[in-house]
Amino acid sequence: MKNVCFVVGHEDSHERPGDTPEAYWRTLLPAKALGEAVVLGKPGAAEKALAADVLWIYEPTCYAAASLAEVAHQMDKPVVVDWSEDIYTRDEQDRSYADARLDAAERTMAAADVIVCSSRALCSVYENKGPVTAVETVLPAAGWEPGSPENIIAWWSDGRQKRGFEDVAPAMIRVLEDTGADLINIQFAHEKPLMRGASNEDERKRRVGRLYAYFDNDQVSVEENLREFRAVFAQAQVSLECYAPGSYRETVSDVPILRAAALGIPTVTTRTDVPPGCISADPGTWAETVLELMHDRSRRQEKSREALQWARTRSTYEGYQALLAHLTGA
Repeated sequence: MKNVCFVVGHEDSHERPGDTPEAYWRTLLPAKALGEAVVLGKPGAAEKALAADVLWIYEPTCYAAASLAEVAHQMDKPVVVDWSEDIYTRDEQDRSYADARLDAAERTMAAADVIVCSSRALCSVYENKGPVTAVETVLPAAGWEPGSPENIIAWWSDGRQKRGFEDVAPAMIRVLEDTGADLINIQFAHEKPLMRGASNEDERKRRVGRLYAYFDNDQVSVEENLREFRAVFAQAQVSLECYAPGSYRETVSDVPILRAAALGIPTVTTRTDVPPGCISADPGTWAETVLELMHDRSRRQEKSREALQWARTRSTYEGYQALLAHLTGA
């Protein structure tokens, strides 16, 4: 296979919507198996990318990405544009992308040989932008073994789930009170709505005592952060995923569900179309759904087995390799 460079094609800052955690799964991890990776904005990134035979640009929402794709196209190098969300409905969950970022995305797609999406459902969003195909996110099995579940509910959200939790927070308060479980947040905290309605200091302290959060440590590598998060996450009985209503949630990356599945943890989500080992629930049925999994061990184990089997179908890079072979004639 010819040399491929995976490019993180978006900017990330406190002022603008960013997507750095997802880039690990769509860019940095595949590069370990199939090529190399660069992050636009770092010295020499564009030059290194253009030295490759194929450029695979993830989430190209900055002009540096658009320029890179256009130069690569002029050099007759295959360009792949990779999306794991619907950039046009981002406002359902977060601030919408600025016009400049959407313009950069359009320019990049115009220069691309193929547009890749993380799911078949997401392909429909970009089918009028050029040739489009699905290449699902891969999670290699190494290091992802089920743990020993404790009375813990976990939420590893990557920050894309900015809205929707307020709708299920009353149900989660009921769940925590019924089960006495701890709720662990990873990379993004959903704790504030859980404090609403706490009428006195004792009640607030009681609720806070069962809420924990783990965030990226900038002093260590991405891999070290991942190992810590995975070890904490593996203790959970149930994983949560929550989005506000709308089309965005139905097509956005399933990485939060996939990570849980790889550890044998069933997920409760507000999505309506779900994979094996995952259960869809709206705010009205959220408490009952989570409580059933927490209280019914056989049901939880059944969903755990389903999740593990599904995760194993997503553990190799055959989809990536097939597309790269097609693009290069290898």
